[in-house]
Amino acid sequence: MYKIGELSKLSNISVKTLRYYDSAGILPPDKIDQFTGYRYYSAAKLSDCYRILALKELGFRLSEIKGLFGMPKEKFSELISVKEKELENLISQTENRINTLRKLNLAIKENEPMFDIVIRKSDELHLAYDRQIVTCKAEYNNILCKMQDYVPKEIIGSRKVIIDYETEFINSDFDTGFGIEITGKLPKTSKLTEKTIIFTSDTANLVCTDKEYDEASKYLNKYVLDNYYQIVGPTYKIIYEDGTVEIKIPVVKLGQYSELFNEDINIPFVNDENVIGRWELFDVLPSKEMFNPDKSKMRDSKDLVKELYFLPNGEKYWCFAWTKGLLLSNCGYPHRKTQNKYTIEKIGKEIYLFIEFKAYNYFEGGKPEIWVLKKKNSKSYTKREIMIVDEIPDVASDDENVLGKWNVCDLVHSIDNFDPQNMCSFIPYNALYWRSAEFLKGGSIINTFKNYEEAESHTDTPEVWRWVNGYVICNPKSTASKYVIQTHQNTEYLFIQWKSGDYSFGGDDPFWYVFKK
Repeated sequence: MYKIGELSKLSNISVKTLRYYDSAGILPPDKIDQFTGYRYYSAAKLSDCYRILALKELGFRLSEIKGLFGMPKEKFSELISVKEKELENLISQTENRINTLRKLNLAIKENEPMFDIVIRKSDELHLAYDRQIVTCKAEYNNILCKMQDYVPKEIIGSRKVIIDYETEFINSDFDTGFGIEITGKLPKTSKLTEKTIIFTSDTANLVCTDKEYDEASKYLNKYVLDNYYQIVGPTYKIIYEDGTVEIKIPVVKLGQYSELFNEDINIPFVNDENVIGRWELFDVLPSKEMFNPDKSKMRDSKDLVKELYFLPNGEKYWCFAWTKGLLLSNCGYPHRKTQNKYTIEKIGKEIYLFIEFKAYNYFEGGKPEIWVLKKKNSKSYTKREIMIVDEIPDVASDDENVLGKWNVCDLVHSIDNFDPQNMCSFIPYNALYWRSAEFLKGGSIINTFKNYEEAESHTDTPEVWRWVNGYVICNPKSTASKYVIQTHQNTEYLFIQWKSGDYSFGGDDPFWYVFKK
């Protein structure tokens, strides 16, 4: 047995600290002499000392260490995983701080303006409000001055607000909100409306002068995106009495992408006659507040759906189905099964559909984006009516070069994108759906497929597919997909267009599967 002083020398832990460990119940002695009060420790306690030191080095607090002694290995492993996650988050925070310091130092060296950014909760703003599409930003101050004339002086607050509802930097026709802070109610006859701005999430905040606003706004937007935040609202320019400007952008901090997320989309159907028909995409926005029926902010993008059809009885087409109040989707890579709430509103003469669509950011802890669609008609379509039907070539099936079995090796946007030295850079091999194609004489073809979510592959029945010179025909979908054979680095590759639902219903350019003989 060792006295406390001897254990202190062996473990390199001070006597004072060992006494504290005893009082805290972390490292009690094996024996205390009832006459002298001396503490005696067995040799096994030296191992406990080393464990305490090691766990402290790994970031465990003493309160956590106390519960670890005698804990089952499985539970101990769980706690280690939690601590590992904490340290990973700490690394991320530290890297972000280092990057911020580097940018700050660079700004100092290059004599650039320095802006301090804080992410925090924000208070409400009660405003006398108006919204306009303004040709030139030089008009902003005149608009605010005229608005003040419509507000009783006794309820005018100390701040003015300009709200930028645009989703990117533009040069004219700005969708803009204007507000005069008020401390009471507007008269019923006022030309302005009352509006309370409630910040439901964190805001990124920056203070600057009015002259610095444009540069500071760009700086704040870049900071938000560089530090992995999702923008979930418009940009607020708050002007104080002394001319100081505060910029606020509502944000949500994003985390690690979750590959495990899926919602139940096999739910009972409830009819909603109001949603049946064809809807054309009008806008995609961070929040519904930013919607303006007089101006779409959406820019052309191949990644956006152009229109949606709500078929009778919630029938599924492409990757969408529906039931009352929900658009059900199963799309993306990896596939995401999601329930997306929708509401229908009549604004003026038009009927709009607002869908809270759970896009990529949602699976990183963010918020759904808002899809806005305008109703084109209330027709009860069938799938056959809305799909693209190709003209099937009437040619022979005697191409000797394509005969034989070909195994998949890649999927590319276009043939020019194919690089035999860097295959499956777009989608990993295990996620490729089409696995093999065997071209037989006379126009028959045997195609094998494997969904990455399934263990076994399956082969389509013979009547589903056939081929003619230059084309692979899918009979049920009436698609004619081109095929091309090319030689790369002395190896023959077969390229076949993949006309999935993205082509048949979305009108997108087809991708190309790549096979090797």
